[in-house]
Amino acid sequence: MSSVPIFGRIDANTQYVDRPGAYGFLLDGQRRVAIVQTTLGYFLPGGGQDPGESLETTLRREILEELGYQVVSERAVAKAVQYHWSGFYKQHFKKIGTFYLVEAEPLDPHPGYQLEHSLVWWTFDQAHVRLSQEFQRWAVEHVLLNGHRGIK
Repeated sequence: MSSVPIFGRIDANTQYVDRPGAYGFLLDGQRRVAIVQTTLGYFLPGGGQDPGESLETTLRREILEELGYQVVSERAVAKAVQYHWSGFYKQHFKKIGTFYLVEAEPLDPHPGYQLEHSLVWWTFDQAHVRLSQEFQRWAVEHVLLNGHRGIK
């Protein structure tokens, strides 16, 4: 893999907490990408790794929690870093994102809890411009618009 792109503004006087995470590109039959809409913005499905989880387990958990989909397969295709202030957690993070191409199926009925997010489907061009985090916008361009064979 070539060097990992870095996004966000780094302040030398700020302590950042490393936050590995996994994010998925789930496409529908019209080649639109699944986007999670929250009160904080628009994001690729995924999130931060919990202690003891593999990145693949994180991806599967997050997609189930956020979309109600069960991952059938995943393939890592990109990695990027985003320095980020989280107003939600009131903390500075160095988000280390691994991005996956995902095949998943909706669960019906959804297992016993309410989804807190909305699922929207965007074209690659929409996602590239409208996602809330810069490293996710980069990943859309790098993986979906330009095509990419994966990371090692």
